[in-house]
Amino acid sequence: MLRALRALVASPWAPWVLLAGSVAAHVLVTLAGADPFRMVDLKVYVDGTAHLTDGTLYDFYSEPLHLPFTYPVFSALLFALVGWMNWTVLRILWQLASVAAVAYLVYATLRLLGRLGPGSARPIPHGSGVVVSVTAVGLWLEPVRTTFNYGQINLFLAALLLSGAVSARSWWQGATVGLAAGIKLVPAITALYYLLQRRFAAVLWAIGIFIATVAVSLAFLPHQTWRYFTDLIFDPGRTGPVWSAINQSWRGALARLAGHEVTGIWAIACLLTLVLGVWATVSCVRAGDRAGAFLAVQLVGLLVSPISWSHHWVWVLPVLIWAFAGPYRGSWAARGVAIGWLIGCYSYLVPILIVAQGPGTPPASRPGWQSWLGTVYVVLAMATLLAMALLARARPVPSGSVAGGRRDGAGAST
Repeated sequence: MLRALRALVASPWAPWVLLAGSVAAHVLVTLAGADPFRMVDLKVYVDGTAHLTDGTLYDFYSEPLHLPFTYPVFSALLFALVGWMNWTVLRILWQLASVAAVAYLVYATLRLLGRLGPGSARPIPHGSGVVVSVTAVGLWLEPVRTTFNYGQINLFLAALLLSGAVSARSWWQGATVGLAAGIKLVPAITALYYLLQRRFAAVLWAIGIFIATVAVSLAFLPHQTWRYFTDLIFDPGRTGPVWSAINQSWRGALARLAGHEVTGIWAIACLLTLVLGVWATVSCVRAGDRAGAFLAVQLVGLLVSPISWSHHWVWVLPVLIWAFAGPYRGSWAARGVAIGWLIGCYSYLVPILIVAQGPGTPPASRPGWQSWLGTVYVVLAMATLLAMALLARARPVPSGSVAGGRRDGAGAST
C-alpha cells in the first residue's frame, strides 16, 4: 500500500487524474442529490447585497430555507463585489475557487511544517504530487464537502489565515486575522497564536485592521453596524438551533446531552478548553511545532464558539496533515488523532445524526445514543489538543526541522 502511494505521488499525471476523478465524482454526487448545487449559504451572501441600502440587512430571509444574514456588515460589503454576477456563473466560479482553496490549505500546512516551500528543512519528495493527491482526497472530508454543498466561505478564511501563518511579515500576519475577523468574528481567536509568541506587532496589526473593517462598515451602514455589534452579536440562536447535531461546539454538545441549554456548565467547559488550548499552544511553540500551535488555537475557537456548524471544521484537513506529516508522525498519539478524525469525518456521522434528529426536534426528545454520538468533533478536538500538548512536552522538534530552520514563529517570506 505504501509503495503504491509513493508511486502515485511520484507520477507526473496520476495525481491529476485522481483530482479530476474526485471533482467529477463531486459533481455527479451533487447532481444526484435532492438539491443539486443550491448552495444556500452563498445565496444568503448574494441576497444580502440587495439589502445594503434599505435598512433590512438583518431582517430579510433568503429563501427557500428562510435563512437570515448573520455576518458583520463588512462581509456584506465584500459580497457586493460578486453579488452582481450571474447566479450560475458565480456558483461555478465559487466551486472552482473552493477547490483551489483546499489545495492551498494542503500546501500552506506542509509549508508551516517545514515540508514544502522555500527554506523547508525536510522537504517531502514529489511535493506537487502530494498536494494534488491530498487535495483530491480532502474534498471528501465531511466539513469540506459540506462547505462545498452550502457554498460557504470557511475554506477561504482558513486559506487567508494560513497565508499569514507562513509569512514572516508581521503586518500580513496581523492583517489576515483582522480581515478574517471583520468578515466572520470567530477567526479573531487566531490573534492568540501570535500573542502567545509575543509577536505583538502582528497582534496590533490584527486589532488595527479589524477596527478598520468596523470603521468602513460604520461609514457605509452606521445603523446596521451598530445594531450588529450591540445586539445581534449576542444572539447565537439567530443563526439556527444551538442544540442541532450540526452544531459541533461545546454549547451544542452540552445542550444535546442535557436536553436543554446549560450556560453555567458551558462556561466551565469553555474555560477548561481555553486552559488546555493555551497549554497546547505554548507547548508547541516552545517545542518548535508552529503548525501544531497554530492549529491548537483554531480548535479552541471552534470549541468555545456558541455556534460551530460542522462545515466550520475545515481545519480538520490541516490537522490530519499535521498528524501524517508533522514532527510527531509515527507516534501512537498522532496516529490516534489521525484515525479518529478519519473515522469521524469519512463516516459522515454528523449528517447522519442531522437526518436522524428530524426537523425542529428539541434535544430533550432524542435518544441518548444520538446525543452522545453528537459530541464526535468536540471529543476528537479535545483529544487532539491533549495529544499536541503531551507530544510537544515529551519531545521537542529538533532544531532545523522547522520551516527555514527558525524557531521564533516566523517562516519564510511569502
